Amino acid sequence: MRTLALGVRIAFAGGRESTARMVLMAGGVAVGVVLLLLSLATLPAMQGRIDRLAWHRTSAASAPTAPDPALWLPVTDWYDGRQVIRIQVAALGPRPPVPPGLDRLPGPGEVAVSPELAELIRRVPDDQLRDRFPGQVTGTIGPDGLISPEELVAVVGRTPQQLRDTAGAYEIRGIEQPGDVIDLRGIIQVMIILVTVLMVGPVVVFVATVTRVGAARREQRFAAIRLAGATQGQTGVLAATETALAAIVGAGLGWGGFLALRAVATRQVTMDGTLFFADDLTAPAWQLALVLAGMPLVAVATTLVSLHRVRITPLGARRRRRPRPPQGWRLIPIAAGTLGIVLANRSVDDETAQLTALVLGVGSPLSILVGLVLAGPWACMWVSRGMARLSRRATTLIAAHRIASDPYTTFRAVGGVAVAVFAVTLGATETPDVDAGARPVLDPGVVAIETRGAPDAALTPLATADAVVARVRPGGQLVVRCADLARVSALTCPLPARLAAGSHPVDLPSTGYAEPEPGDQSLPIHAIYVPTDGSTAARERVRTAAAAAAPYALARTAPEWTYDPDWELDGAGNGLALVLAFVLLVAACSLTVAVVAGLMERRRPFALLRASGVRLGELRRIAMLETAVPLVVTVLGAMLTAMAIQYVINPDAWRLPGAGFFLALGGGVLAVLAVCTLTWPLMDVATRHHTMRFE
Repeated sequence: MRTLALGVRIAFAGGRESTARMVLMAGGVAVGVVLLLLSLATLPAMQGRIDRLAWHRTSAASAPTAPDPALWLPVTDWYDGRQVIRIQVAALGPRPPVPPGLDRLPGPGEVAVSPELAELIRRVPDDQLRDRFPGQVTGTIGPDGLISPEELVAVVGRTPQQLRDTAGAYEIRGIEQPGDVIDLRGIIQVMIILVTVLMVGPVVVFVATVTRVGAARREQRFAAIRLAGATQGQTGVLAATETALAAIVGAGLGWGGFLALRAVATRQVTMDGTLFFADDLTAPAWQLALVLAGMPLVAVATTLVSLHRVRITPLGARRRRRPRPPQGWRLIPIAAGTLGIVLANRSVDDETAQLTALVLGVGSPLSILVGLVLAGPWACMWVSRGMARLSRRATTLIAAHRIASDPYTTFRAVGGVAVAVFAVTLGATETPDVDAGARPVLDPGVVAIETRGAPDAALTPLATADAVVARVRPGGQLVVRCADLARVSALTCPLPARLAAGSHPVDLPSTGYAEPEPGDQSLPIHAIYVPTDGSTAARERVRTAAAAAAPYALARTAPEWTYDPDWELDGAGNGLALVLAFVLLVAACSLTVAVVAGLMERRRPFALLRASGVRLGELRRIAMLETAVPLVVTVLGAMLTAMAIQYVINPDAWRLPGAGFFLALGGGVLAVLAVCTLTWPLMDVATRHHTMRFE
């Protein structure tokens, strides 16, 4: 206990320098805890969201969950660019399957809606939305049945006869349960793991960097304590106490910061265009405990490792040897990871090979990331040699010598930025495999109603005088006048030959298109294209009329044709961009702290240089060269590595990023360097003549 008390006294006995060091360590641990908790909360949040989405995939093949069956008719509808899930149900017994979020299945004439849809119905005229849900609103769908607080969902009760007479309805015996193989498996899980690694890596570097602030001065202080008679164990306890105090405070601040950011994130961060529930962004209790206890332990371990020379012998703090130069074997993990990606992308059929491909798909990118970290010091060593060979000024030669003396420390400062750039470039060089020719070319304001088997008699109110009616022959050939199609779309007559081969920008069947012939008026209606003035009210009135006339019909405008129901995570790119911006911020902070720490440790040599005639501006140039040149080289190396890997993964989809990407990347690197200039005033204070005194 006396040793602990002495450690507390020593921690605060160094004046402003000790206070600044404690504040930096507490802040670094706090940032690390916030980022780790956010990353750990990501996977449970997405899994919970997708688990609640499972019931939307209910089908006739879903496993039984109730004694009695029910009729089920789901339709994906839209309102002003927002997706509306409309499900019509009819119980076929007293105990039918019930969707989550409801206590019972709505009966005929009853409607259960989500809170957001109920609010929207109150604000919007009935002929634009409310009339799509025949019946009286008698219930509200709870959070268990919603993937987001903003989701628009309605469960409409009907009689069995009404649904039997409606195309598209089918019988179910159960509600689809979470855990299907498409629920967050494969590439989605790999992406989340990689994002977590990208967040954790720079955070660990940052925590280790701030923990080592003033390491040289601390070594000397504890070396003096060893010479005064302290044992190795007592020295370790004193050092651990100093770091643990700051780390524990930082862990508490980080937890509070996480709770504050979670509240902000649930109001700002979206996935698939909708927000998260506040309870979704919660790390599991055991992970929370592990982070809050583990981050201080990491900080303490870093401190003890940095004092190993003092613990061996008190004179070890004065005997600094130049570290062994890094060797070329550090490039092996990058080569191995690239080879693993090549093997993982080979077409396989059997389950064992698919499992191997999945393992390679996860392990190979991690191997490359580890390789980047290992190869960084090797690259910095060659940077120093190049600077020394090309130097024409003493300042450049001094900076090169400093990098060569310890390339490991140099890369630790810039490594976070290199990892972030690597991840950004991977995303920027990937092109989605989308057939642009298959996208719609409908004119703005045109509502395309795909009838989906509705009887022609029900569609009569929709076939207005200015509407274009497309019928279909038994073989699947669309029958419509070309001039009419051109009136509601960007197509011109005669239609391109590719349409006959199956391309369908206006939902033409695969067997192509034909001009009407005598007798074709009796063919069933396949689609109706209704022009409007483009206003929201006009579009939604047409959609509401379509829902009332043909409940199974799909009514969409041009922007909604791009929606892919099999890809529910299309908004995850925004989250990835936010994560990478956060990583760049942490990397900038880590770089700044590393520059400050280096200046604090070398202020006496810098002061001697200044006293010998080196100008203050030249000292600042030395410090900037030590940071800027390795940063630029490692960033370029990470970017080129990512481009090469993406090309290996998919040469056909690879593309060179646009000028905007390179401008943004250059701006980010310049911003990181600009943050380092904040340490320039400290250079003047740290190199004044009184710092040359020797105790």
